[in-house]
Amino acid sequence: MLIAHLSDSHLGYRQYGLIERERDLYLCFEEAIDRALEEHVDAVVHSGDLFHSPNPPPQAYRSALRALRKLRQRGIPFLYVMGQHDKPKVQAMAPLTVLEDMELLIHVAEKPYVNGDFSVIGIDYARKQLIKSKLQEVRPLTKKSVLAMHVLLKEVSPLGDISIHEVPKGFCYYALGDYHIFKSFKVHGSIAVYPGSSEVISLNDLTNAGKGFCIVDISSDEAKVYFQKLENVRPRIVAEVELEKVKDFSSKILSQASSMSLKPIIHLTIRGVGVKRKDLDRIKEELSKVSLRTFISIEEEGIPLTTHTSRASFSSIEEVIQTSISNISGVIIELYKAFRAGNLHSELERLLKTGEWVKWAEQPKVEVQQPKPSKPIDTSTKPKSSTLLGWLRHDNREA
Repeated sequence: MLIAHLSDSHLGYRQYGLIERERDLYLCFEEAIDRALEEHVDAVVHSGDLFHSPNPPPQAYRSALRALRKLRQRGIPFLYVMGQHDKPKVQAMAPLTVLEDMELLIHVAEKPYVNGDFSVIGIDYARKQLIKSKLQEVRPLTKKSVLAMHVLLKEVSPLGDISIHEVPKGFCYYALGDYHIFKSFKVHGSIAVYPGSSEVISLNDLTNAGKGFCIVDISSDEAKVYFQKLENVRPRIVAEVELEKVKDFSSKILSQASSMSLKPIIHLTIRGVGVKRKDLDRIKEELSKVSLRTFISIEEEGIPLTTHTSRASFSSIEEVIQTSISNISGVIIELYKAFRAGNLHSELERLLKTGEWVKWAEQPKVEVQQPKPSKPIDTSTKPKSSTLLGWLRHDNREA
């Protein structure tokens, strides 16, 4: 028996405000469904964030309808759980409910899917304690039982809510979502897999494995996973170059980009001293001829970068928080996670009522010695509110 395992399609996301990027996500999702049909799968399991918003645009619905109707015509069930992006922030109907009423998909977190000796049980994205509670109640229903969850594990991220060891035993396959990079590992003798996002949602998603989905064969005692790389993923060129070599390097990028079937997105970091704005503008203008979007940043050599001088020196918002406000980073990270999930107000109430935030504030602050800067810069560990809010808003757009 074959299963197609997809996750984190984020239909409707318009990255950088570009309609082309929104269309990229539709193309990748529809390609994944077409490829699944070519492989003659018996079911498609989607482990969350089919849509990027609980209020998706009409184009997102149209893309989902086109793909899901193909599955229904072949009698192939589309089994899903909801991610944080699918779930409404308030008491309202989720967009996936509309498609469920049209009998195009099945919400396995509400009612498990059972067909002979094959079954799929689901757990939607939720707060940590609720997920843990549900995991204690979940048990395999059939001989070939799959557990689908939208949850970030501690084994893949320091912000993970649960450990893989808290997942119940007995399932032949664990279909995971929320982590945007392909990753597989063993759990209780079976295989757990994050297929990753269908397209690049943020720079943290970039991987040599590419973007795609999984074909999973559960015919034998142990599931066999085959990662399927998608062809419609827009290419990215991410590079760093010294200032004195930037001319030759940009020529190479121009040649490389010109041969690509899709215009790439270029992220170029120039290292050096005394980089002139007019030179950057000229380079960007040249690269923009062959790219969908070009981003150029500068790293001034000899000047230590802080959260106030360069966001490129940190790979994630969590690192910014931990570096900027290390003495209360724990509580800020929890609030940030609540912000992403749409539960910021309730999380603030909980922290204030329980006084839990006090324990974070009382933790001793670790002093980090910084090298003496070559010229005066702001090395204060107290962030400006506008800086932190800016990061939060940016990360929310990219997620």
